[in-house]
Amino acid sequence: MFFNVFMKSFVMAEGERYCLLVEKITGLPLYFPNLFVTTQVRNRSLSSSTMKSALSGIAVLLNFMFERDEDIEDRFKQKFFFEINELDAIKDFCQIKFSNRVIKTDSASAFTLAELREFNEKVSSQTEYVRLTVISYYVKWLAELLTGEARDKNVALRISKMAKGLLERRPVKKNRNIGLVEKGLDEQQLVILFELFRPESEFNPFSNKSVRVRNRLMFLLLYHLGIRGGELLNIRIKDIDFNQNQLLIVRRADEKDDPRKEQPLAKTLDRRIPLKETLVKEIHNYILNFRRLVVGPRQPDYLFVTHKSGPTKGLPITVSSYRKVMGIVRMAFPQLYNLTGHRLRHAWNEKFSELMDSMSNPPIEEIQEAVRSNLMGWKSGSGTATIYNQRFIKRKGHEAALMLQKGMVRFPKDLTNE
Repeated sequence: MFFNVFMKSFVMAEGERYCLLVEKITGLPLYFPNLFVTTQVRNRSLSSSTMKSALSGIAVLLNFMFERDEDIEDRFKQKFFFEINELDAIKDFCQIKFSNRVIKTDSASAFTLAELREFNEKVSSQTEYVRLTVISYYVKWLAELLTGEARDKNVALRISKMAKGLLERRPVKKNRNIGLVEKGLDEQQLVILFELFRPESEFNPFSNKSVRVRNRLMFLLLYHLGIRGGELLNIRIKDIDFNQNQLLIVRRADEKDDPRKEQPLAKTLDRRIPLKETLVKEIHNYILNFRRLVVGPRQPDYLFVTHKSGPTKGLPITVSSYRKVMGIVRMAFPQLYNLTGHRLRHAWNEKFSELMDSMSNPPIEEIQEAVRSNLMGWKSGSGTATIYNQRFIKRKGHEAALMLQKGMVRFPKDLTNE
């Protein structure tokens, strides 16, 4: 939530998802920020989520200027660029967490920016990194545009120094301890999840029977197939081959008949995934006995739909609703404090590694990586497999370390008794 601007998302007639940065007072789109996103992001065929991220970063900068009662465009036209102290101030401003609190300047009961600072809530280093990156690119582009081709070398140098100064103030990406981060789920968590998602379970946090069946199927597909949340919400009934027991994962950007403004997307490559018989039965049961009761004749054939009565009944479930489901499950048990749909993707990769390790004659490493990449939709040889396999690698490392220690030669008694 920002002081003077907001982001407006909409779907074009041809299905393209688009967003604009709009001034709150006038309701009019801001010219230069939207020109930047259109020419530098959208026209490079980057996703709508990238556009939103860029506009969000620019909004932070505009609110920084709003707080100082300055117009960035007027400044740059006069060749008055950010100084070192201002670059530091922008960095500090990029650390403020705006999203969790409502900010209004016309209400005495709302939080002001000064009060927000007192809460000392900060965004993650990754968010700060993205904000500063976007702002650096934007101010360089805007300054060059407003100063025109007639700018001299000194002006060009000052613009470059300003943009570089923002990049230099980005937080350092700390990858040294990536092996210590366990992103999968342990066995206890998985046992709890299977019981919690069971439709007849007394621990199931959802009251509606059809919603319970739908959510269980969502969980089973995430766990057994290792697909992304966006891929899950993008599944259409026509993607399911009930004769061959296969599921087709397809990338469908800008679908015209998808009513969701934030369209779930498959980031990975198209692929066919085999389905075991019990999974096919679960899908068949949901479609015939629950889904068909809420979907209208002209509504799109997305597999997972909204069951709640209202204008969205029968429409494909939104990204926010999917996240809400995960949030409710996360709150049901303390052991599920770190649950996300993506952790089930990590869990799948751990199970895959365990399966390969348990074989008496496993495929060579290159074949294993190729098979894993094919099922996950990654380009073969991309190295992504290692990222999703940290817990298994760590555990095997611990086992190897213990075996090595047990096999080491003991010190002579006269040395150990010193």
